[in-house]
Amino acid sequence: MRGLLAGVAALALGAAGPAPADPDWPCVQRLVPRLTAGTIWAGHEAGGDWRANPPVAAVVNQAAPRSRRLPDAVAALDTFAAAVPASERPAALSQVFAGLVDETNRQRGDVIESLRGTARRQRSLTEITSGITAELRALPADAPAARREEIVQRRTFLIREYEEIERTIRYACEVPGALEARLGSFAQALQRDLNK
Repeated sequence: MRGLLAGVAALALGAAGPAPADPDWPCVQRLVPRLTAGTIWAGHEAGGDWRANPPVAAVVNQAAPRSRRLPDAVAALDTFAAAVPASERPAALSQVFAGLVDETNRQRGDVIESLRGTARRQRSLTEITSGITAELRALPADAPAARREEIVQRRTFLIREYEEIERTIRYACEVPGALEARLGSFAQALQRDLNK
């Protein structure tokens, strides 16, 4: 149990080692592209292909979705573990955890790619807004008011879009960490089930 908690703490503190700089990563949090089972559950052994074991695959598919409330997901893991004979539990729960790591990485990967795309869109908006600002400044003093107003409206629209993206990014940047924490909760539940 101590190893499990140390692994979760190390992950939360970013002790997995520095990730390469990614110019498209918009979050303050350090980018950890993939999670590994051993980082979260010290001493965890993968235990084979979890997809090849139908009961394991079924419980992974029950517990892993982000839309599933954490207490319900943990209850599904506990129910599964209780049905496995004690002698088979270490191998079965290792497979379950391997599946949960894979599914969490898939979900995190989707979020990370979405964040990168959003950052690229935001960078593009910055460049476009910069160009429009330069266009506005370059207008002669005697330019028609309608022309000036059209440029100001375009610029205002782009600034609003940029600010909306900024709010979205702030929220979305919390998702990878929340998924890591969820996986840590799964590891704790499976460790408890293993010790029963």
